[in-house]
This record gives sequence, C-alpha cells and structure tokens, in this order.
Amino acid sequence: MKKNKDNDQLALSNTEEAEILSRLGERVEKAVGTIQELRKERDQLRAQVEELEARVKEQESLDEEHERFRKERGEIRDRIEAILGSLEALENE
Repeated sequence: MKKNKDNDQLALSNTEEAEILSRLGERVEKAVGTIQELRKERDQLRAQVEELEARVKEQESLDEEHERFRKERGEIRDRIEAILGSLEALENE
C-alpha cells in the first residue's frame, strides 16, 4: 500500500505543478502584455516630447526674431527723432 500512497502523492504533485505552471504562465502573459503597453506608451510619450521640443525651439526662434525687430524699431525711432530734431533746429534758425 505504500507504493499506492506514493503514486497518489506523485499524481497530486503533478496536478499541483500543472496548476502552478498554469498560474505562472498566466502571470508571464500578463506581464508581457503590460510591458508591451508600457513600451507603446513610452514611444507615444517620446513622440510628444520631440514635438514639444520642436515647438519650444520654434518659439525661442520667434522670440529672438521679435526681440531683434523690437531693437531695430527702437533704433529707427531714435534716428527719426534725431532727424526731426535737426529739422526743427533748421526751422528755428
């Protein structure tokens, strides 16, 4: 009878092992799915970061151009004021 008991334990162990392997397989599949989703999300986020970085560079370029135009406008204003001052001085002579 001892052999029969050992066989029962062996059969029970195989069933338990199969269940454990099945649960492990499910967990691995779930982990693989999660990893795939995370990689997809990472790629989307990288694309968004690249787009935002491009926008920031474009905005910085526009800001620099705006600043240059503002300085040029100030210089033109100063020149016009100097010319007007010279004209007024000629009229007052």
